[in-house]
Amino acid sequence: MKINKILKITLITLVVILLSIISFVGIYVKDKGRMVNIIKDYNLGMDLEGYRRIDINVDTSKEKINYDEEGKVIASTDTTKVASSEEKAKNDESVLVKENYKQTKTIIEKRLKTMGLSAYEIRLNEENGDIVLNIPEDENTDVIVSQIASQGKFEVVDKDTSEVLMTNDDLKSVKAGYGTTSYGTTTVFVNIEFNKEGTEKFRNITNTYVATKTTNEETGEETTKNKEITLKLDGGAIITTHFEEEVTNGVLQLSVGSSSSSSAEEMQASLTNANNLSALLNNGKMPIIYEIANNQYIASEVESDNIALFGALAILILTIGMVYLIIKYKEKGILSSISLIGYIAALLLVLRYTNIVITIYGLVAIILSIFVTYITIVKVLENNKKMENIERAFEKAILRIMFILVPIAVIAVVFAFNSWLWTFSFGTVIFWGIAISLLYNVIITRALLLEN
Repeated sequence: MKINKILKITLITLVVILLSIISFVGIYVKDKGRMVNIIKDYNLGMDLEGYRRIDINVDTSKEKINYDEEGKVIASTDTTKVASSEEKAKNDESVLVKENYKQTKTIIEKRLKTMGLSAYEIRLNEENGDIVLNIPEDENTDVIVSQIASQGKFEVVDKDTSEVLMTNDDLKSVKAGYGTTSYGTTTVFVNIEFNKEGTEKFRNITNTYVATKTTNEETGEETTKNKEITLKLDGGAIITTHFEEEVTNGVLQLSVGSSSSSSAEEMQASLTNANNLSALLNNGKMPIIYEIANNQYIASEVESDNIALFGALAILILTIGMVYLIIKYKEKGILSSISLIGYIAALLLVLRYTNIVITIYGLVAIILSIFVTYITIVKVLENNKKMENIERAFEKAILRIMFILVPIAVIAVVFAFNSWLWTFSFGTVIFWGIAISLLYNVIITRALLLEN
């Protein structure tokens, strides 16, 4: 029986050690000549890493509109056909209303979430429509900034006449991803799928905008002329193309990058741009034209030295607590300390892979979760000393601690559903800390402390 107990303790200890190495150190593999940690990094909040402040204001500028002799709008570059022109505000007064301001804010939030950004702060001035957006600073920030204020106006136009053939109203969904060509190369693609009405329009376009051949009657020379369309986003050309055959499924596939001509980094950049394009088009066109008025990096008020000092202090207190357990409870104190280290490792891993944004309040929640787990273990050991039965001692300690955990869990859930980032971070961390504490103590701590 004693051998079985030793084997069980040894096995659990090895599991805890392995878990701790993965969580505290990481798993490193060789990638392109350097060692890279494949364990996901923490998602730190803006109060710890700094953030980008973006002022997105209603565009109050004017633009010059040119007309031909028939009164049709023509391209600004086609000056030879200009019959008249006028200065016109980019935003008509009729669209500058509170309802459109709120709709714009909602669209921006949808775009951010589609781009995978969960940590952000957005404020709307309902009087003038100006928006202040705070987002974390990382490698994708500049791409987000360059596109977040885009109106998202999608058009398919005749290349020669600029006649609008299709708009956002014809879209169903836009998807981006990797694909493989018939030659075996990897490509980044954007699939634009049209709705029922758009599918019929697109079918007609693919039959109209094709290559036509003409023959010179005098020389007999054959020439090919392409009747082309241009896809535009906010007036800027995405691509100009024509069609070789009729398309009936209502899907237009665009290739925006290929492994045959691009590096892995360029392919990833192409995929990011393709995903952001889909985020713009999938979440609707903003009713108002906006512009970036300010783009500023705001450094964290919490210095890295202070965080390091806070971490060192927490480790010191934890060490003192474990030394106390070892001195007072001997063997069971050692096993309890091993279990506590394993709990911390498990909690930190879960926080990484649940993409929880860890703010200063999140750090407080981590400390509180560890403290509650420590108190649970102390109560188990105290009850065991009185009852001389670890099973009953454990059950009694869990029941007592539940009276503390249940109210905290309720508060955590309330905070987790709050839109404020600091309460969201505190609530989600506490929720996972409590859930893992209960599960971990029932499985690991209990197994370590049982007599057989």
